[in-house]
Amino acid sequence: MAMRVKGLAAAGFACAMLALGGCSGAGDSGDGDAAGGGGPTLTITSPAEGATVTAPVTLTFTSSEDIGPEESGKHHVHVTIDGKTDDYEVVTSTTHRIDGLTPGRHRIGVTLQHADHSDAGASAQVNVNVAGGGQTTAPSGGGETTAPSGGGGGYDYP
Repeated sequence: MAMRVKGLAAAGFACAMLALGGCSGAGDSGDGDAAGGGGPTLTITSPAEGATVTAPVTLTFTSSEDIGPEESGKHHVHVTIDGKTDDYEVVTSTTHRIDGLTPGRHRIGVTLQHADHSDAGASAQVNVNVAGGGQTTAPSGGGETTAPSGGGGGYDYP
């Protein structure tokens, strides 16, 4: 009888350890606050991939993380143009106006950053063709997005 109790206790202990192991956050990015537990996500919602747009371009995106000013401790986004990761603009909301894009093809990139500017592990990009000033339109049935008055900018690429 004593042998059987020890065997059951060992089996119970092993099951408990396996259950606890499943709660360790395996597969999580280490961020801890991402929706769904699979790490943070960042998705560009406008403009659409391949869209012909006019300057200024209104960029909108969604994030699984709260976005806000760096001093708030919340995440923010770095917006880059044409892969120039050393030349970025800090964005603290999910809508951003990009000024100064010249006509032609451009790649708009976004990366999610922690408040201290370290990489939070999510990024997205979209390729657009800039035609000239005014509205942004998606290539197929996407409607228009009017740029907000005021706000960001600062890009001036040849």
